[in-house]
Amino acid sequence: MIILGIHDGHDAGASLIKDGKIIAAINEERLNRTKLYLGIPQQAIDKVLQIANIEKNKIDAIALSGTSGLMANIGWENISFKKKIYQNLANYTPFPASMHFANLQRKIFNNFRDKKSLHYVKSLGFDCELKYFDHHKCHAATAYYTSGKNECLVFTSDGSGDGLSASVYHCKDGVMNLIKEIPTFHSLGYFYAYVTMIFGFKMFKHEGKVTGLAAFGDPNKCYSVFEKCFTFENGALKNNLGLIGRNAFEYLQRELKNFSREDIAAAVQKRLEDVMTKFVAYYVNKLKINDVALAGGVFANVKLNQKILELPEVNSVFIYPNMGDGGLASGAAFNYYSLKKTLLPYRLENVYFGPEYSNDEIAQSMKIEGVKGEYIKDPEKYAAELLANKKVVGHFDGRMEYGPRALGNRSIIADPTDKSINDWLNKRMRRSEFMPFAPSILKERAHEFFENFDKGNYPAEFMTITFNCKDIIKKAEAVVHVDNTARPQAVTKESNPRYYNILKHYEKLTGLPIVVNTSFNMHEEPIVCNPVDAIKSLKQGCVDYLIMGNWLVKNEK
Repeated sequence: MIILGIHDGHDAGASLIKDGKIIAAINEERLNRTKLYLGIPQQAIDKVLQIANIEKNKIDAIALSGTSGLMANIGWENISFKKKIYQNLANYTPFPASMHFANLQRKIFNNFRDKKSLHYVKSLGFDCELKYFDHHKCHAATAYYTSGKNECLVFTSDGSGDGLSASVYHCKDGVMNLIKEIPTFHSLGYFYAYVTMIFGFKMFKHEGKVTGLAAFGDPNKCYSVFEKCFTFENGALKNNLGLIGRNAFEYLQRELKNFSREDIAAAVQKRLEDVMTKFVAYYVNKLKINDVALAGGVFANVKLNQKILELPEVNSVFIYPNMGDGGLASGAAFNYYSLKKTLLPYRLENVYFGPEYSNDEIAQSMKIEGVKGEYIKDPEKYAAELLANKKVVGHFDGRMEYGPRALGNRSIIADPTDKSINDWLNKRMRRSEFMPFAPSILKERAHEFFENFDKGNYPAEFMTITFNCKDIIKKAEAVVHVDNTARPQAVTKESNPRYYNILKHYEKLTGLPIVVNTSFNMHEEPIVCNPVDAIKSLKQGCVDYLIMGNWLVKNEK
């Protein structure tokens, strides 16, 4: 059975599930070059069919994420609309009442979604069954069905989706049972987003910058502000202000006006960690299930994920690699599949689900872009030698990664020994100077560099969690954040043979099994998808050399 999953909201995309596993997936932003694109992912739909070499008439069904998709097109700034529907109802109401209003929203908009979706799917040329699934159930499905765990607890958390901001599922034998729902009015993701906006960043886009800044601040200076805002009580996350949207944002602006952004970031980060770890621990202890899987935009927060991993009652943690809304298309497809057949979880070996390009296609792109290159027989060894000579390399090879992390196939890689790289490479790529770079490391040696690595080795393959660093990391200080943590990608020969070989060659040359790995893109641009994208980034000066397949191109600037 072949299911096409579609997400047409924030970070739209498409995914193909065949025999219960993802075979192709991509987000629209990579193709139309509009970061976190919202709307119908027409190019993504066409691309996954092309990647898998599947005709439209071979699709058994289409699964859409979100039961109230109309809401995705209503901006947060349109507060008068939301105020009429939610805010006056939600302010200072007890939890059961706010849950009632969340359900009311879904009932109101389901009919709109149904009519809109049927028209939209027919216009794409498909003639098959269509079904749509709850936003948070889609998040949960991605985490469960790729966790490799027959039984686990799944937690979802984000800003908002279909009237909810979080959920808990007990999953066993391929079946997901809902345990708890948290309505939008009690969204922790929103509070983190308000802080993002206070700093002048874009909400639901730059929250990672807040996480990066948090390491530079003192959380105690304004922790009490956030302590008043949201709490964990009786198995639920609770917004104590009774305010959402602009009212909550303006309240925080007033309360935080005398504090530095570093201290604010540290405080909101600590409060998020404190509340969410209580939330997770409560259900782990209550249900006596110690394996945890996570999805939703809040779990893009790698420091939070580390705190959850460190809970003594938790045995293991898995974070779905495309944890934000960009992964919802796969979740919708998993949900449909599980309705029709028994679907058991499998261990996700890699996320290389995007397009790949042959050496001939790369050569044609070089010709179009007017650049000359050298054909090299051993690109892995050549890349390692460039890195050992302190050159910055753009590495483009194989199928593109699915999700926000570059995992070797669309990566900028560099020598990890220069601590000043955070300043000069971030400047070169026009990124914020306080954002840390992550390491790629041979998995078999990661335990030498990172504490508690064995417990978190699976999510480390996808760069979705941080670890405290051991003293040996001083040999590769470019990958250590100011708080002595790092967010590694643990590379195996099975998951990415070519990238693994680059690291092995580099290890032979330097003794270090570790390199800097950052996403191959300029600031505010999506990660490069095709050879033309990569060449354009080279021309902008973000790398010294570009290796695409067997082709080597030098930056002549």
